[in-house]
Amino acid sequence: MLIRPRWVHSERERNVTQTQSEPFVGQVLPRRTWTIRPEMVATYRNGLAVEPRPAVPQMLANAAETVLLFSQQRGHLWLRQEWVFSQPLAEGVPYTVDFRVVDIYPRRDRTILLTESLIRDPAGGLVSTQRHHQSFLLDHPPVGEVSFRDPAAKEGAGRPAPTMRRELATLERTVSLEMCGEFFHGAKNYHSDRTQSRELGFRDVVVGGRMTMGYVGELLDGALGDRWSRSGRLLVKFTNVLWPDEPIRVTVGLGESDPEHPERETVLARIEKSDGAVVLVAEGSVARE
Repeated sequence: MLIRPRWVHSERERNVTQTQSEPFVGQVLPRRTWTIRPEMVATYRNGLAVEPRPAVPQMLANAAETVLLFSQQRGHLWLRQEWVFSQPLAEGVPYTVDFRVVDIYPRRDRTILLTESLIRDPAGGLVSTQRHHQSFLLDHPPVGEVSFRDPAAKEGAGRPAPTMRRELATLERTVSLEMCGEFFHGAKNYHSDRTQSRELGFRDVVVGGRMTMGYVGELLDGALGDRWSRSGRLLVKFTNVLWPDEPIRVTVGLGESDPEHPERETVLARIEKSDGAVVLVAEGSVARE
């Protein structure tokens, strides 16, 4: 189930949305066509350093999302990504993509831009829905290096994780700078180039949320197959920055059943660094077999 957005608009936000060069609530971009090519799939999996499979990764759909940003990008990070899967993706299909700005809302010292992308097949059938919460430092752009809160001080840090009653799959990786460059097609940005990253206030390249989320997607695709691509729901929360050359462990599994939805199984995912810092947590559901 998608989370209901908070419709909060401060005076600062109204000023931002009135500037047509910046994102604004209600903004709708023209519908466009998006087609998956074999080289896109190969680059995606080569960047993640995972084995090829016949099926297209469901989270490759994130590449169809329009990159919409505020002009002040120092300290820009991903916050959350919501997914609803309705059909498996396929190569060579001319999908259509509808994109809009759902909300702009405050969260502590940051401004959150919430956008929605709908991917449809040529007959108009919904393939996937994604809602992306990106965070920006609009009021107080960092001077020098961006500072981060102590992971132990964050909300929920001491809260026990949901119980994973059955582990489905695990994966261990150390994402290198070269892998980042491969995944982002050699483009120079703060996910692949140290100079670009430092210009935005980060001490090193920020491993892209699309990459860490991609690992979760790969494991869920492999473990749940067609069931996941046709009925998967997932809320991904990015909790701490991952830097290149930090070892991670990715785990996905099934959680405790929700008595209010007996027809679905709870899905859980987690990515941790070797020091125990959590990079990503995710919770969702899938239709029962």
